[in-house]
Amino acid sequence: MNLETQEQPPNVRLSLDEVGITDFRTQISITRGTKIYRYTSNITVVIDLPPSKKGAHMSRFIESISEILSSKTDSFFSLEEMSIQVLQELNTRHPFATGMIALTFEFFTPRITPISKKNSMENYQGRLVTHWKKGIVTHELSLGTSGSTACPHALVNNEFNRTHIQRAYAELTLKGKTSEIPDMEIISKIIDQSFSAPSFSLLKKEDEQWVVNRMYENPLFAEDVTRNLLIKAVQEFKELKLDIIAITTSMESIHKHNVISKGSTSTNSETKAN
Repeated sequence: MNLETQEQPPNVRLSLDEVGITDFRTQISITRGTKIYRYTSNITVVIDLPPSKKGAHMSRFIESISEILSSKTDSFFSLEEMSIQVLQELNTRHPFATGMIALTFEFFTPRITPISKKNSMENYQGRLVTHWKKGIVTHELSLGTSGSTACPHALVNNEFNRTHIQRAYAELTLKGKTSEIPDMEIISKIIDQSFSAPSFSLLKKEDEQWVVNRMYENPLFAEDVTRNLLIKAVQEFKELKLDIIAITTSMESIHKHNVISKGSTSTNSETKAN
């Protein structure tokens, strides 16, 4: 006897917005040009469930991911492409009207230290959410990392030209269709350029002095960092159709609390720098 319990009607016949799997970990390979990126990803996949079905066939979610990843003789061009193919495969196995796949991962990219010119690999926290609604697909790509800020208020009021400095974490989210989502390398550079000074995994003493001097020459509030993220993204991606969200959290060095700043715009808006 092979009873599909999931296909039976539930006692309470209500539709559900999201059912599926979460915290499924796997490795994904992406090839862009001559570069290969490998991501260890934490995956969530959910779909809507009609009131006529008691539950979802959870094994089909894992099967869809595994089938797509194992069927590729070469790696994917982008995480967006991979996400779409997983949802397409799942829709053939487990039809749905709305679905979503979310990936969290770490993105690494090389940087050159400012003075010593050493190679340093820098990491960024990434998140990609792909929404499927009756065959229409949109993405939300977020990338974040830490940098340094120097307080302009304390600096201008200090007779010894001193101020407090802190680590800040900035995240940039871009929302749009598949063809509009830009490369993560470009997004990571926008984030680095929005702080008083970027942070590095590797710094020689001459690089440390450059970072310190840069912070004092470019003092910023968390609010300034958020505005920098927004205007730089609008300028860089002006040819694309994107909604943009920026969030900055400052881990304050002289307070017992942190500071947060959030803003949003789009490439279609009238966002301009004064």
